[in-house]
Amino acid sequence: MSGDDALPSEMVATFHEFHSSLSELENTLQPYLDLPLDEMYEALSPIEQAKSELVTAYTVNSLYWSFLTTQGVTLDQHPLKKEMDRIQKYMRKVKLLESELKGVRPPTGHNPPTHQTIDKYAAARFIKRGLKKEESLTEKRRKVEPASEEQR
Repeated sequence: MSGDDALPSEMVATFHEFHSSLSELENTLQPYLDLPLDEMYEALSPIEQAKSELVTAYTVNSLYWSFLTTQGVTLDQHPLKKEMDRIQKYMRKVKLLESELKGVRPPTGHNPPTHQTIDKYAAARFIKRGLKKEESLTEKRRKVEPASEEQR
């Protein structure tokens, strides 16, 4: 068997895709890797620094998680799961703080929406009810005004 015949063609194709993805990732990260960490942090706000630290910690733990998974380790009760949950909790806290600093209503729940949506039907109901109330108030005013003019 030659070197090319040792692996099935599907695996070779997958490895080539993986290699090209890693190369693309290296090219994308190269500007950040060229900067000294101190210089990069000076350019970031404190909230951005916290986000950067959390993303780094989560990435390292995710890579270790992947390694342990390839080794057949059961991770349900592993301390790494608690650590990743802790990092995710702090990510949510930073996201909440960031939304408060921007003056935006903080997101609720564990998975905040990525964009705001409007329920068109609910908005239409509110508008119709508001218009009906306004119409009824206008009618009441009209009934009261002629009565007050008659008293004069």
